[in-house]
Amino acid sequence: MKFLVTVKLPKNKEHDPKNKVTGPCPVSNSTCTDATGEHHTVLWEGSDSLEEAQAYWARTNVHITRIEEV
Repeated sequence: MKFLVTVKLPKNKEHDPKNKVTGPCPVSNSTCTDATGEHHTVLWEGSDSLEEAQAYWARTNVHITRIEEV
């Protein structure tokens, strides 16, 4: 199954929401249009159920705000 996983990272002092920085996403290997922002959503295909996805991401020690099946 595919999931959209949204995480919240610690605040970055360099982040300016009016001047977004494009660069590598801090939670994936893809390009991000707000690389210094707190919230990031990634497409993830690593499990067969929502419960497995929640368990996997819980082990990453990243604050998960949302997991949605796609």
